[in-house]
Amino acid sequence: MFLAILIALVISCIPIGHASAAPKLDLEAELGIANNIKSYTPLPLKLTITNNGSAFSGDLVIDTAVSYNAGSATVYPLDIGEGETKTVQLYLDGLADDYMHMNQQQQYFYFYEGGIERGKIVDYTGDKLVRPSIYDRDTTIIYTLTDNADRLATFLQLGQYATYNVEVYHLNTIENFEFPTNVKGLKLANVLAIDEVGISHLTKEQQQVIFQWVQEGGTILIGASDQVEASVGLFKDYLPLALSNERTIISSNSLEELSNGGKFTEDIEIYQAEATQNSDSTFEADGIIIAANSNLGKGQIIQTTFSLGDNPLASMNGYPKLIATVLKLDSSQPIHGYPTFVGNYMDYLPHEVASINELFPSFEVSVTTLVIIVLIYILLIGPTLYLILKKFDKREHAWWIIPVISVALSIALFIVGAKDRLLQSQIQQTAYYQVTKDNHLSGYYIESILTNRGGDFTFHLDKNTTAIATGYTGNGTDRLHDKSYIEHHADSSSIHLKNLNYWSVQSIIGETKIPNAGSFKVDLSIESNLLEGTITNDFPFELKDVAIWSGHREIPLGTIEAGETITVSEQLNSAVLVAPTNSNYSYNYPSTKDEIMPMRMEKAKYGAAGLTERNNLPVIIGWTDQSLVGLELEGNASLSPVTYISQPFSADVKYTGEITLGSDILTESIDMISQTGFVELLNESTNQWYLEDGEYSYIVEIPENLKNQANWNEILFTSKENRLEVSILNVNTNEYEVIEDQNAIYSSDYLSEEGLAIFHIKYSNGDKGQPVILPEVGVKGVAKE
Repeated sequence: MFLAILIALVISCIPIGHASAAPKLDLEAELGIANNIKSYTPLPLKLTITNNGSAFSGDLVIDTAVSYNAGSATVYPLDIGEGETKTVQLYLDGLADDYMHMNQQQQYFYFYEGGIERGKIVDYTGDKLVRPSIYDRDTTIIYTLTDNADRLATFLQLGQYATYNVEVYHLNTIENFEFPTNVKGLKLANVLAIDEVGISHLTKEQQQVIFQWVQEGGTILIGASDQVEASVGLFKDYLPLALSNERTIISSNSLEELSNGGKFTEDIEIYQAEATQNSDSTFEADGIIIAANSNLGKGQIIQTTFSLGDNPLASMNGYPKLIATVLKLDSSQPIHGYPTFVGNYMDYLPHEVASINELFPSFEVSVTTLVIIVLIYILLIGPTLYLILKKFDKREHAWWIIPVISVALSIALFIVGAKDRLLQSQIQQTAYYQVTKDNHLSGYYIESILTNRGGDFTFHLDKNTTAIATGYTGNGTDRLHDKSYIEHHADSSSIHLKNLNYWSVQSIIGETKIPNAGSFKVDLSIESNLLEGTITNDFPFELKDVAIWSGHREIPLGTIEAGETITVSEQLNSAVLVAPTNSNYSYNYPSTKDEIMPMRMEKAKYGAAGLTERNNLPVIIGWTDQSLVGLELEGNASLSPVTYISQPFSADVKYTGEITLGSDILTESIDMISQTGFVELLNESTNQWYLEDGEYSYIVEIPENLKNQANWNEILFTSKENRLEVSILNVNTNEYEVIEDQNAIYSSDYLSEEGLAIFHIKYSNGDKGQPVILPEVGVKGVAKE
């Protein structure tokens, strides 16, 4: 009785409110820019968290994948007091529509009080998930920095003159917009247009974000103003133009010609300017510079000699067409990124490279060896053992000798066959980089681990490396952080792979950057089809199988030691070097362990070439067996790295006499123009395509760097297919003319000012489609003096 009364008194003394105290969290989430994002593209995430309960200390977990088969949860430490509201600005590596549509996910966000490893989940109210609108990757997104959005109102019309969709966001009109402090916050944008608003007022961190964003592929468009150099902050020393205080007049006719037919009602006053040493190309009329661009890393700076928002120019009907032309929005290639399968690492690495990188030589078991061992075992356990036991008259011991020999042999076979997998984990790392103008390396990697135990594995990343796990195919009930998650630290991060099985394989992919890594020093020239000069390996490591890659051809140069300079002297088929093509790319699968390494090298090589597609230049390539990725396993593992490096370059070409461009140099594209039909490239080197019945537009284009090198006066046409009805566009009459002969020569009347030969193809074979070799087209001309 006394004990019962005592317990009751103790319980009654405990404050009821305190006993039931717990965090009461409410979350509000904003994704992307005005709730719009782009597939496979990093994006900002803004969270507003309110705590109406007791203090919370633990981890915020964001369970979003970049695609349906790649992604890791992200973990951030969070402390929020009682009655406190916190706004947290975070950045995700991506959120793809295929992931969201394939999974009926119920929740993006989790709160673990006490931490994700040992804490408990705390329920909350508010946004469990966010459903943004998603643009495809070819959409060009333009951000503007202007004091008055009305000045750039005509930018909203750019989509009318662009090959791909264009979306414009005036940042000053977006409620509660905060300029990002992480480059991922700008990744949704392809163009940042600055209209007489300086960026020098931004913080140093924000300016550095813009600078890094350009280096990684962004385009900054800078309009003219009186104090432009003082207003562009970190970009001051990289501008392509030097504006003077004097003005000049550009005629409306010149503007119409520059904009390919835009309508302008009067002449315009612009700044006089000269190209700086940074300038890579200029946009001119009658010797007057209208705009110029300079490359910075993988991105570019475009500077105009007119203000982007001043009237009367900004109010004229032709102005959007002029801006679209300056930005090359009418190009067949998106202004951003890499359009091919190889060029997009989120497609290429998990789908194509992983199938090879996840094969380990230790997987192979020799069938011949096994057969021999089994035969020896049969002979040993049968007649040999019988004869021995009979000789010693011990045949009654066979009952225990046979099992012992069998078990011993099995153990021996296991140890010999699995010796490479018992002592430590194995890692295969395949990476590829592009060399930027400022001697940085920028690229991507895949790292696959073959575990020697079950359990959790942790990789530590430096600040220049990202990582996500591959192989996620959740069904909507799976929690991504139960498979893998990333923790961010002050100057680094770590990725945790959870609950891996014994002898299992798991891959991670990501971006990798190495500042001030070195470069190839190239001094090459071409005269009379002879390529001569020197190449110096300025990297701190040797490079193997170095080659010059132009079109379908590779010129092997061998191994170049660190710091070594080699002499090049090579006779070419023509005086032209162009960007590499992936026509010889194979989708083969290794049949023996000896084929794994060569195929890993091939994947890395074509990945490196894919990074340089946008440059439209030949490249120097080579590989090293050193690991350059800022990634390290916590624990021991044997590492097998393959690292390919590519660097675009220009040779000093002296064009003389007659020049002929063949199909290996010209750019070819085909698009369906009828309601029925289908087209797919099968073999680039033979120009073989898969076609279904329909009508198509077939365009052959002279590369940009060659258009002005000669007076192009002939089009050479050859067709090997009788199943095609082909017509060619006469640019003077704007009418198509049927081509009757399989071999024909046409004058420059059939070549547009942009260097395009345009054909109309009708394919009708009465079936579902066949491989077809499209016409081979060449262009002939005489070099300008």
